[in-house]
Amino acid sequence: MAGLDAEFDFVAASVGRAAKLQRASCAAVLERDADAGRSLAAHVDLVYDAVERRLAERTAAYRATSDDVVRADAITEMRRLVWDVRRLQVNLAWLDAARQSPLDLGTRYFVEDAARALVASDVEVTVVSSDQPSYGTTSNPWEPLIRSWGNRSPPAVSTVVVVLLPRREQRSGLLHPLIIHELGHAADDEHGIIDRIWQIAHDRQRFTARFSRAVSQFAADRGVDKTDANAAVSTALRSWITEAFCDFVAVYHLGPTYLYSFAAEVIAASIDEPGPSHPSARQRIRLLLGELDRLGWGSAMRNADPALDMWLRELASGEISPDGLPGFLGWAIQELRAVIRKETRARLKGRVFTPDEDVLTEVAALLKAKIPPAQRSDGACIGRQSIILECWHAALENAGGGPAALATAPDAPELKDLLPTALELSAVTSAWEVQ
Repeated sequence: MAGLDAEFDFVAASVGRAAKLQRASCAAVLERDADAGRSLAAHVDLVYDAVERRLAERTAAYRATSDDVVRADAITEMRRLVWDVRRLQVNLAWLDAARQSPLDLGTRYFVEDAARALVASDVEVTVVSSDQPSYGTTSNPWEPLIRSWGNRSPPAVSTVVVVLLPRREQRSGLLHPLIIHELGHAADDEHGIIDRIWQIAHDRQRFTARFSRAVSQFAADRGVDKTDANAAVSTALRSWITEAFCDFVAVYHLGPTYLYSFAAEVIAASIDEPGPSHPSARQRIRLLLGELDRLGWGSAMRNADPALDMWLRELASGEISPDGLPGFLGWAIQELRAVIRKETRARLKGRVFTPDEDVLTEVAALLKAKIPPAQRSDGACIGRQSIILECWHAALENAGGGPAALATAPDAPELKDLLPTALELSAVTSAWEVQ
């Protein structure tokens, strides 16, 4: 009995120590006057409140029983809790990133403005340089833990969005527009956009009939019952709809810039391999080109780099398998693209990036002269979408154009300082105009 008590006390003390050490970093942020990371730290602080509550509950339950088997099981549970709390040290890296972002200041301004427009006016975005192989995001990531361990809802604090940026690309300004896709996920988390699309889809007779056939086919192919098949097909379809919505958000906000960034990052590694949560890259390119053409970008892309434009369109026109679950999911995304487009426009509230030849020509001329393009000749602010797009075009041209240039353009040395400086100056100019 005494041995079990000593072991429990040791493990419980280890949980408490781990939480205490990590909470200290939150306190350091919350005590500062600066705003950066304050909402993130407040969320993390609630996590450790929840850990301490759970520790107290487990300790009380242990003390209340004399059954050695139950007490031994409680010790095993507490050891798992030690590992759970130690894994929470990812919070420390996120807090460090909030204090010192891997992004340049101009890109930070651009991302934060986009987040306020897409997600919430008081949203706090933290971009973290991570070891993940691709971009990713999470919104209010600890709410489930706070609710279950803390046994209460988090207080009203600002929405927290954490964007994971591959460490290898933290200085690749031309790829950072991919963050806008990630903010689409955060917008859905905040506003339930995919739920609306899902409801509209299931109100359509043509869609529900095809969905029902896909569920039956999945059940037969996998040897599962209809309930499990329905759950599997629904989960995959919601994921594909989500990815399509986030792609639409990014391309309507950024124009061809997003297509270039997406293609440079994704299609070198994958083209026809659909995933459980993603359409194939070929299908996504097809959708993106379709929307860009609707927005009037076709001639601008052809003029900027005809070889690259032709290659991307050839990729998009390639055959996509119509069979099995991926075939149904691909059909569904095409079927619902008008609904996805409508929800995208509603979220952007009319802020859609469309071609303006005069602006783009003036930006291109300034870039050639190595002048950060923040203001037009008449003094008007140049939008940051135009700046990033023309930086892409300049980088592609300097790299020789075509598909190979797409791969190397993000490393354009002439833009390393020019792009972030232009974005920063554009933000300042825009603020002056508002005043």
